[in-house]
Amino acid sequence: AEFAFVVCFHKHDINFRALMLSPVPAGGYSIAMIAAFVEYWAETPLFSHLGATWRSVMDVRIAVGFCIGVLGWALRTAALFTAQSNFTHLVAHRKAADHVLVTGGVYRLCRHPGYVGWFLWSVSTQ
Repeated sequence: AEFAFVVCFHKHDINFRALMLSPVPAGGYSIAMIAAFVEYWAETPLFSHLGATWRSVMDVRIAVGFCIGVLGWALRTAALFTAQSNFTHLVAHRKAADHVLVTGGVYRLCRHPGYVGWFLWSVSTQ
């Protein structure tokens, strides 16, 4: 969705960075994701002896995490496409002449739905 957004509304920014694959400074995102996977795979054998109850708890946690992740992704995607060319992935230090304050759509719910969506998604992966 992020790359499709750049293609639709920021045609002049279509390059490798538009794929959003460039690493976070010091590999912070990669470290967090690796830690989450290690935690999950280490936790499963440690608590599997608790039987069906533990599996039920894990199933609920996974389902809730998945739902929160989808909600976060949907909120961020809605923010991108609601703001259109007014949303950029880079912090602007000066107001562009064609920039307008977006107050409709998901922006009626909160001031920064893109950040809220990203936060929900990132927390759900933990």
